[in-house]
Amino acid sequence: MYTERPIDISNDSDTLGSVVESQHVVLIHGTGCTGQSWSHVAPEFQRRGYIVHTPSLRHHDLPLKEGSSKIAGLSLLDYTDDLVKYVDSLNSPPLLVGHSLGGLLAQLVAARTNHAGVIAAAPAPAAGIFATYPAMIRMWGPHFIHPRPWARPLNPKWSHMRWGAQHQTEDHLRELFDMMVCESGRAYCEMSLFFLDRHRAAKVDFDAITSPVLVIGAGHDRGVNPRIARTTARRHRNATYIEIPNADHLVFDGEFLPTTMNHIDDWITTHDPFGCPTPTA
Repeated sequence: MYTERPIDISNDSDTLGSVVESQHVVLIHGTGCTGQSWSHVAPEFQRRGYIVHTPSLRHHDLPLKEGSSKIAGLSLLDYTDDLVKYVDSLNSPPLLVGHSLGGLLAQLVAARTNHAGVIAAAPAPAAGIFATYPAMIRMWGPHFIHPRPWARPLNPKWSHMRWGAQHQTEDHLRELFDMMVCESGRAYCEMSLFFLDRHRAAKVDFDAITSPVLVIGAGHDRGVNPRIARTTARRHRNATYIEIPNADHLVFDGEFLPTTMNHIDDWITTHDPFGCPTPTA
């Protein structure tokens, strides 16, 4: 179910000296991505002395065509269950960092695990959070006009990626796009049509998350409207919200990566999530 791209620190003496064995960071990728999508981000956390884990969601390690039918019907519950097992297998509570769909999953996992804290960047909407914004309808709406959208995969589309990540360079986006796989139509139905989902797969138990939470919004986000990030932060009892005014959806990419990491550094310094990890509720 899972693959992980380990971060090799064996040849980096400076980093080796600063690694604290108990400080794990789990990076949870977004729609149609894999653990490899964090290849330019994981070293940033590594240099800060963390043990970095970059799991791929179930079947996302398969080639696009091969994984299509297997991914199409996966539930958010499948992803969450897998991640909970992954987090529970670590020898100490990790910091959960998720982007987009991964930002929602990080919260779902946090409600069920012993963890140090949560960082949700441009998070997909949890059940009950309004998400019917024009740009998001343009991005995601076409999937729902097909018969049985819950049984169909979402295949990556260059036109959507180029429009939704409008501030990234063409070369960088091509690199990311070439690594993409499909995403689960069922998971998207669970988010968008949560009121029809009897399993409430997208429902976050906000009361169960008492650890420090950082929610990062992007001012020019077309894929996940920044109002969703703001609302997400308000739902948590111990959340900090920051917004990168001119950023598109890819806050961990291109010119926005240093700004995002600086905000994360400031938040960790202020809230010390590893100082007192929160037990499972």
